[in-house]
Amino acid sequence: MDVKERSQEPDYDTRFGRAIARGILFGVPLMLVGLTLAIWIITDNDLADSFATAFLPGVLLGVFGGGFAGMAAAME
Repeated sequence: MDVKERSQEPDYDTRFGRAIARGILFGVPLMLVGLTLAIWIITDNDLADSFATAFLPGVLLGVFGGGFAGMAAAME
């Protein structure tokens, strides 16, 4: 296969990787802020304690949900 022919093919792996990374970069802050505010409003904790409580679940949900949304967006 010639280099010129190969450059015309779409690079699906790179496109999927970029879409998943964009989803994760969007999902993690969104989930951190959302969970922090929800915990802050529901409980009597102050904002710092609410952030500490929401940190691990927010990161995990943001990575999982953002990666899934990025993968779904990259599909044809």
